[in-house]
Amino acid sequence: MIEKKDRQFVDALARGLAILETFSRANTPLSNKQLTQRTGLAPSTVSRLTHTLTTLGYLRLDESSRRYALTPKTVSLGYSVLEGFTLVDRIHPLLERLAAKTGETAALAVRDGLHVTFLSAVQGNSLVAVRLATGARLPIAVSAAGLALLTQMPERERRMTAARIRADLLRRDGDVQGFSDRLEKALASPVVVVRNVWKKGIGGLAVGLTDGASQFALTLPVSTGAVSCEEMSGELTTALQEVAEEVRAGQH
Repeated sequence: MIEKKDRQFVDALARGLAILETFSRANTPLSNKQLTQRTGLAPSTVSRLTHTLTTLGYLRLDESSRRYALTPKTVSLGYSVLEGFTLVDRIHPLLERLAAKTGETAALAVRDGLHVTFLSAVQGNSLVAVRLATGARLPIAVSAAGLALLTQMPERERRMTAARIRADLLRRDGDVQGFSDRLEKALASPVVVVRNVWKKGIGGLAVGLTDGASQFALTLPVSTGAVSCEEMSGELTTALQEVAEEVRAGQH
């Protein structure tokens, strides 16, 4: 929380960033009214901010629906971070090899609040490979990568994070018990496997790893209509574990 007496704090900038963050979480076009409801900002403020962001090229307006959406220009805001993130440089070639071997999309994920964000994704060459974009986000509670990240946290941090996730699920009438069951199972297995949790027809497997004080996950999202439980727990798990072992060996 920023104190009101902080003279260095620029309210206008914070409000503009709040608009962009709202789009990032929503993953869908939003109207000024929806932005007002989600940010708590005054309608006149939201209108000025969306106009400014559209003029600068960060938003585009669909004239028919009167809703705004992020443009590819917003991705440029994160390029310098990604370019300086040595983990991405180190892991990306391994993801390429994993995707080529399995035919499935391979990705690197890190925690982003109660979500995971995919910092790098290599699309699989299988006709049914799940398409995944760099920068995409999923809730920790329903993703293999998110559960794998939880397994790598120190116990106290994991308990606190899990408590926040349960509270968020309660507010949204989500499946709290389902999350608890998935977490318990994840903690008992070196590879996390989920099917049809986030969305019917989509599953994934992931391995959690640590890099100093931070955690990350290697993951393979799959189409559950084309990839069986046996394939996920068999050849795909083996391929993922082999890459994870190579990452661990490179850290020593």
